[in-house]
Amino acid sequence: MTRWFRYTAEDVKAAQAELDELAEQGWELAELGIFTASFRHAEQPRRCWVEPARWTSIRRKDEQARTDYLALCEEAGWNLLDEAGGLFYFQAQPDTDPAPIQTDGSLEWEDVLKKSLWNQAYTFFYLVIYWVAWSAGRFFLDQPRVWEMFFSNGAMLVQSLLLLWLAVNLYLGMRVVRYRKKCRRAAEAGKPMPAPGRKAARFRGAVPLVYILLGAAIILSFLLGFDSKRYNLEDGWLTTERSVLGESAEYREFSKKGDLWLESYDCKISWLVGTICGDLRAIEGDENRLHRYFHYHGPVELTETDLGYDQAWSYTWGGGNGLIFRQGNRVVHMEAENLDLTDRTVVDGLLDWLDQAACAAEENMIA
Repeated sequence: MTRWFRYTAEDVKAAQAELDELAEQGWELAELGIFTASFRHAEQPRRCWVEPARWTSIRRKDEQARTDYLALCEEAGWNLLDEAGGLFYFQAQPDTDPAPIQTDGSLEWEDVLKKSLWNQAYTFFYLVIYWVAWSAGRFFLDQPRVWEMFFSNGAMLVQSLLLLWLAVNLYLGMRVVRYRKKCRRAAEAGKPMPAPGRKAARFRGAVPLVYILLGAAIILSFLLGFDSKRYNLEDGWLTTERSVLGESAEYREFSKKGDLWLESYDCKISWLVGTICGDLRAIEGDENRLHRYFHYHGPVELTETDLGYDQAWSYTWGGGNGLIFRQGNRVVHMEAENLDLTDRTVVDGLLDWLDQAACAAEENMIA
């Protein structure tokens, strides 16, 4: 008989309980696979003992301690059948009925489970803390335009999958901490170590498969999910993106007629409009972010301007002028060297041209 059988260190007692139950039904553990185990029917099934694997490093001191411990277990009637998922699987020698390797709950807690469960929790929390610290550090150092991901279905999917990975690790880490507290209380009360629920333990044993699926989904999202399209026009280049939350178009031109930069963000949710508008304004006063996003001018002071839009701010520098405005659920940013962006006619003309160029480029690509 082959069945799903994979447990991790924090679910060692759930593994022990399942093996004991199968032994009572006449099934003996024959072989462990990656996610399954094979059992054979026997008149007198040899029982198993499961405990967290110890001395797993390659240091000579640990190797010697491991060898001595396994030899001691063998003398007591237990052979190491296999090591999987961070667990030792011992099996009783033929025609013997040895006592359990650990008979004192307090000693089992102090010698085996206490450190093992802490190491397991540390592994989960280390990954979470490292990822959060790295992300926060990059955010404060680079100050990226995070809202740009809302215009790409692929980027939003990748971020959602990463957050799911973070949530899974937090769940697993918190669960180990909670179970560790239960074990400590049981040891203090002189009771046996508690056994986790089998369904939840099997899910935790399947976490490597969850990680594989998440990793595959993230890679596919990177390869297939990004919707950015770039078109080379006569004097510049145009980039468009479309997602379930909005559409964006960006045009940049570097020519003898003067540099021109147009950005348009058409949102389907109102809170995104305010976020974009506020960040675009903040960038114009931050020298580091100006250089990062290829603004060819220094920090400027924005002036609120009445051009008939819901909100508008203009600014100037030695070689040109810029405009940020909001109209309904649309935010537009413009910079030009030889055009007056405080002229509503000029601004509307540029915006109409950008919309037509984006539509024409997409139609030509489809055709």
